[in-house]
Amino acid sequence: QNIIEYLPTSDERKSLEAYMLSGGIDAAEKFEGLCECEKFMVAMMTVKHAKRKVRALLFKLQFGTCLESLEHDTSAVKQACDELSNSSRLRKLLGIVLNIGNRLNTAGVSTKRKAGAFKLESLLKLSQAKAFDKKT
Repeated sequence: QNIIEYLPTSDERKSLEAYMLSGGIDAAEKFEGLCECEKFMVAMMTVKHAKRKVRALLFKLQFGTCLESLEHDTSAVKQACDELSNSSRLRKLLGIVLNIGNRLNTAGVSTKRKAGAFKLESLLKLSQAKAFDKKT
């Protein structure tokens, strides 16, 4: 990731081109006189779309690790879903909630039909349910 920081900016590119093309010493000798960072910049100046290519290479190198991490997370979610869908205790609890909701909705003389299901969002409203004394 840090290699992107060493790619030459447009100002650095202009300065290095001016230095390398200036007269006097041979270009190979000039190149040898540069520090490692500047040598890298000179080498990368010849690569078209260097930043994109470096990012693509980094993505390719990190892809396997990212994929393994996602596979681990995905398997954990799948296992949780399997446990929830196969849980008899959860099924009984949701059945009790449905029965309580039906009793609350059809209390007294009413022609309302019993519900066969409920939305998961309505479970959040259970904490708002109050008894006649408004305390419990």
